[in-house]
Amino acid sequence: MRFCKKVIDEFLTWKWSLFCVLLLIFGYVQRQNLIESSIFLKSRINQWDILIGISCDPILLIYLLLPYMLFLSCLTIRETWNNNHLVRVRSWVRCVRYSVKMYSPTAVVSVLLLLVIALLLTQKLPYELTWSAFSSLPSSSFNSISSFSKETNMSPLVVLAFQLFLLYIFLLTVHAFLATLSLYFSKLLYLGIVSLAILLYTMVTFRYYSDLPRLVVFNYMTFPSSYSVYHVAYPAFVILIGVQIISIYVVPLFKKIRISVGSHVD
Repeated sequence: MRFCKKVIDEFLTWKWSLFCVLLLIFGYVQRQNLIESSIFLKSRINQWDILIGISCDPILLIYLLLPYMLFLSCLTIRETWNNNHLVRVRSWVRCVRYSVKMYSPTAVVSVLLLLVIALLLTQKLPYELTWSAFSSLPSSSFNSISSFSKETNMSPLVVLAFQLFLLYIFLLTVHAFLATLSLYFSKLLYLGIVSLAILLYTMVTFRYYSDLPRLVVFNYMTFPSSYSVYHVAYPAFVILIGVQIISIYVVPLFKKIRISVGSHVD
């Protein structure tokens, strides 16, 4: 219940107003693209093509969601690092873990807003329990997301659930990584530079690293893409959770060792 209250409080903050407007614009453009593609291919779409198509849209995720969430991640780190609670904790592991805990409601709100906007954009489309004829066509640039989703041999609802959960895990992992780096580079400027590097790497790998799909960050943001790379459901989740564990519990130990060695030398 306490976590739900934090999510509601986070949702009611001012920071999501502009984000919702931009999300609606990006989502509407993707909806129109899918409708036009279905007309071109002469194959009907349903609500799943919109829901999964918007929640997996690379333009929306890479150029809108990721930079905004990186910005909020930096602000959360600055806020938690200045919190008096951390003075009493006296543990680098707990510092990082506390920062991830504080950021978690932000990640939840972003994913829920993405789902809500996608649901709103399914209006006037047929609602069905199964995949559409559009997704059953051979994969092409017009229906790649829908086709990749259907190739998982899972129901549309399961694919959507996996997608939203994977995106949530991805956002937490990125924040955990930044929070760990802040132990060594505490200035907000350094975090901004690292965040920009993450964003640029995501853009570059998506555009140019198609021959090395396991190095493409986008493939760890969307479930259909990760499934097309590994051909099973779990690797992307395992890798992201593994990075989280290393960021929260392993890397901070080097900070402690470094300080201990420095104190002995002095």
